[in-house]
Amino acid sequence: MTGPGMAGFRPRFFVSQSPVTRAGGVGLPPAEGAAGTRRPAGGHLEGVEVALSPEDSYHARRVLRLREGDLCEVVVGAAVYAASVVKATGVVTIRLDARLEGPEAGADYHFQVGLVQALSRPAVMDQVFEKGTEVGASFFVLVRAAGSPRGPGPPGRERLARWQRIAQEAAKQSKQVTVPSVTFAGSLDDALRVPRESGVLSLVLEPAASHTLSEELQRQAPPARLALWVGPEGGWTAAESERFSGLGIQAVRLGRSVLRTETAGPVGVAVARLALGDW
Repeated sequence: MTGPGMAGFRPRFFVSQSPVTRAGGVGLPPAEGAAGTRRPAGGHLEGVEVALSPEDSYHARRVLRLREGDLCEVVVGAAVYAASVVKATGVVTIRLDARLEGPEAGADYHFQVGLVQALSRPAVMDQVFEKGTEVGASFFVLVRAAGSPRGPGPPGRERLARWQRIAQEAAKQSKQVTVPSVTFAGSLDDALRVPRESGVLSLVLEPAASHTLSEELQRQAPPARLALWVGPEGGWTAAESERFSGLGIQAVRLGRSVLRTETAGPVGVAVARLALGDW
């Protein structure tokens, strides 16, 4: 059964560091993918009970109104399980019933496609993280561009935590298997070091570029990791474009339209995944 108003829908939760026990009280370490942990031998955790985080527990009780016996899904590390609620008061406890595979498990991708996003107004950034995650962004790296709003300084921990929560909620809703990371790189020069040092193919989105993103991806070997650089609301400056060009970063366009910064990134991720056959 499902809670009120949830017929046919199984909410998804991500579990990383919550206590994990097998029915009968035998302790198990968290699955691989949690910070500083490894998946136990065998890899399958059917019958294990996991505790939701305080935030997820509150959401499950007060918003989703889950009750004992209600169905849901839980992502532990890189594994997705059909699950059921065994305790719906206080810290909500979920039992992992069966591991889901293939399309049932949700959106699991072969390639990492992420956004290096120039900072814009907070409301605009909220949309970038929500819609970008829904279409499969693997990561978000934030950079202060020349055209970014002049603020008191870099986004603080609270702001970054809020954006990470937006990405996580979008990952739950869109049945992603992983939650994209949200990090602040700093200046353009600081951000440019990230893809160069980690082997990511960078492409900068520019409406006036001669080649489309699809054309560029089709004429080279598929990259394991791709970073799409998205300018602020006013676009990249001439000096920033010259900086990209000097480093050999190819400029590409998405199509015939000029898109807003909050639209360009998510559309770029979708176009890249389609071109890579990874949608």
